[in-house]
Amino acid sequence: MRENSFFFNSMATIYLSSTYEDLKDYRRVVLDAIQMAGLQPIDMEHYSAADQRPVDRCLQDVEQADIYVGLFAFRYGYVPPPEHQNPNKFSITELEFRRAKEKKKPCLIFLLEEKEKPWPLEFVDTRTEKDKGRRIKTLRDYFRREYLIRFFSEPEDLAKLVLAALMKQLGTAPALPTVSCEEPDQQGTVIWDIKAQGSPYPGLRHFTDHYQSVFFGREPEVQELLGKLHRPEGRFLLVSGDSGVGKSSLIHAGILPKLKEGGLPGGKTATCFRLLAGTGVDSFQALMNQLQSDTLPSGLQVELEAIGKNRELWKSSTKLLRCLQILKKATGDGKEIVLFLDQMEEWFPPDNPTKFHVFLSVIYQAAQQNLLWVLATIRSDHLHHCYNHPELLALLSGGGHCPIGPIEPYRLWDMIKKPARCAGLHIADGLVSQLVDEMRNNPGSLPLLAFILENLYLRRRDGELSEAEYQKRGGLPGAIAAHATKVEAIVQQRFGRKTATLWPPLFRRLVKVDTNGVASRRRVLQTDLASTFNEVVEVLIEGRLLYSEQDNLSVTLSHEKLLDAWPQLQKYVTNNKKQLMDQTLLKVRAQKWAALGKPWTSGLATGREYHDFQQAGGNARGLVKEFLTASQRWRYLWMTGGAVVFLVIGGITWLWQKDYKVEQALLKIKTLFVSIHVPPEMVLIPGGKYQQGDVEGLGEERRNPVREVTIQPFVMGKHEVTFEEYDRFAIATGREIPGDQGWGRGLRPVINVSWEDATAYAAWLFQQTGIRYRLPTESEWEYVARHANNQEVWAGTSDESRLDEYAVYQNNSGNRTAVVGSKTANGFGLNDLSGNVWEWVQDCWHKPYQGALRFDGGALGNIGEGTCDLRVLRGGSWGSNPKDLQVLDRTKHPFYYKFSSIGFRLAQDNP
Repeated sequence: MRENSFFFNSMATIYLSSTYEDLKDYRRVVLDAIQMAGLQPIDMEHYSAADQRPVDRCLQDVEQADIYVGLFAFRYGYVPPPEHQNPNKFSITELEFRRAKEKKKPCLIFLLEEKEKPWPLEFVDTRTEKDKGRRIKTLRDYFRREYLIRFFSEPEDLAKLVLAALMKQLGTAPALPTVSCEEPDQQGTVIWDIKAQGSPYPGLRHFTDHYQSVFFGREPEVQELLGKLHRPEGRFLLVSGDSGVGKSSLIHAGILPKLKEGGLPGGKTATCFRLLAGTGVDSFQALMNQLQSDTLPSGLQVELEAIGKNRELWKSSTKLLRCLQILKKATGDGKEIVLFLDQMEEWFPPDNPTKFHVFLSVIYQAAQQNLLWVLATIRSDHLHHCYNHPELLALLSGGGHCPIGPIEPYRLWDMIKKPARCAGLHIADGLVSQLVDEMRNNPGSLPLLAFILENLYLRRRDGELSEAEYQKRGGLPGAIAAHATKVEAIVQQRFGRKTATLWPPLFRRLVKVDTNGVASRRRVLQTDLASTFNEVVEVLIEGRLLYSEQDNLSVTLSHEKLLDAWPQLQKYVTNNKKQLMDQTLLKVRAQKWAALGKPWTSGLATGREYHDFQQAGGNARGLVKEFLTASQRWRYLWMTGGAVVFLVIGGITWLWQKDYKVEQALLKIKTLFVSIHVPPEMVLIPGGKYQQGDVEGLGEERRNPVREVTIQPFVMGKHEVTFEEYDRFAIATGREIPGDQGWGRGLRPVINVSWEDATAYAAWLFQQTGIRYRLPTESEWEYVARHANNQEVWAGTSDESRLDEYAVYQNNSGNRTAVVGSKTANGFGLNDLSGNVWEWVQDCWHKPYQGALRFDGGALGNIGEGTCDLRVLRGGSWGSNPKDLQVLDRTKHPFYYKFSSIGFRLAQDNP
């Protein structure tokens, strides 16, 4: 048996029998699940060459196995000849079953559901065999009559059914290997030292790895999650469930310890990082703080710290990928990085919604590149946030989503009773039954259950958790209320008359109410609380009503359930719901203002909103503070007449001199105060090799010779630079604003720009952001457009009949550009590589490539017969025919040339 067996305390061997070709995918998933459960499978996949008939080896293994598992679809299977001791002409599959039955082995039978999706006809005997499926039908009918069979459909369903049946057959519930607390009539081995480790119940806090040896009741979910981690889509798993069902506990106490011990594929161990919102930094910086706290070789630590100093890290997602590459290198081949993104709903929406979306995209890419594993938890009522994020939406619709529901009553029994046994304590069955009944009526109240158990532990007598004490305290609700009242009395004793004035401002910081009126807890930085609250917070933490996290950096309510169960807090939320909602609404307004580009004169808070926020005692931080400051500044300018003077006198002058429109003039005003750039949307492109040039064999000199080019990972703009983006550069620098031909501006690609304009724009963005941008090289551009070695003829497809889906061109453009992203993206997620506008690239013009070949993806200079007076353009435009849209096509123009079909997109090096 493998060392990392987490579920069964048995050395049982399992013989897996089935026909092969039709069920090989099902066999693979079932075998992985059996191995993950710590059982020993016997299967044909691992047979080596031997001087032995297959049927003899199979029957020998059946005899040696403890349990026979049979999977049957609609094939009878291979029939050995009669001279191979098979006078009745049974198939090997039926012979295996008969031998198991003869040897009185437990036989677990699973049949493919007949009404399931269409099965491949080559695997259906009724269509392919002379007996028209009679033998397999007879065998299936026999199983239906004689055995309690289970039907299956998908491989994952079958794996769960098989493990559940094995669990029942072996007569044991899943348990940690060292735990011996299972017998109902005795205490069992004590593995939890209450003198050293305290209570075996965590109270209102979730179970952490500290409690891993007494974490019971979620074994099926642990089993399922570990199984999913062994599948291709298991690199990023999203665990959802209602508040209070134990999502954090499941990961922290049930999964992470096993991953640290070697529960990942290949028996690899893991270094785990837990990330929480509410620590005063964005998700990028929060992860950087975690990574830098780990022990790294000095050289790598210096590089990591240098990257981490960039407070605008989110604007260069490649830098975070570089950090993860550094960490991966430091951990070596035998260890993996696991990121536990706990309570993910609290990152939605952060001060800048874009930041977290970028963060999710980066860690999703990192997971797909095998740099790390991601486990995320989110409340079910916040799943809608995932719908606007393509990677999360893919997880929800695929195999990466793991919803968990309320715990089953019989597993609640384990959750209550077994930790007590492991600690050498006793809890009467009658009390356990009462607690289970209470939980049936409060399915999301596991923290309250752990709380009352911890309280009973603290009031134990002679190792007994007393039923009388439970009744005395009024059950679950009564226990919470009584405890909260007791803690409040301690605060009252210390602060006297001041106490009544302390609760409202403290609660206001600990609670938030969304726009639908639903209250939830908020994490607060200790440094954001006035010093007068320090002692109160200490008392509440000691009384388990508050919980300190991140090395005392932040504090929060111990659980959401306290919003209902703590009487004084519940009363405060009820009486102040409108003010709390106003704070949330103002934050939403600030986010919308930021999404609009932080306009200087519009989308700002009214005087009434500002007044209400102040009256409610709001504590403005981050974006909200910036929003309110901008609102105050504009009101002041307007009231003092400064804005009027600015707009009327200065604005008229600019409009006359620069031919600016009103909104452009306002942008010019704004440049006096802040940067007006719009960060471009960039996509990480993985490296690889491909054939560049005339792969299609069209024969034109300017596209030859064909050669293999190696591309390093880099970053490229998702779409062509738009008027919205470029106009801000032109206005800020006093550059000529390019004409739009009367087609419109905004999200249409900028046109009438030269190669010089494009490179100047990239340089300006570097000045504004500290992030280096450039034009892509010609090799990079073609690599992305061909989708690497897929060698697509047009960007996104090689089928001309589908070109309308991917390109704005002669047949569908109406002789003008279209809004970027109007057409389907290619395989790398980039839009409009074929059509819309020709795109400038870095390279100088060479015709042909011969004499100036580069195989590393770099730009061609003026060597050989090349000239940098001419620059290369790629991709075709709104006026191109299908031939000119082909990825291999290339043209050139002078570096100063401008036209209505020419634009550009940006690229970046991968740091």
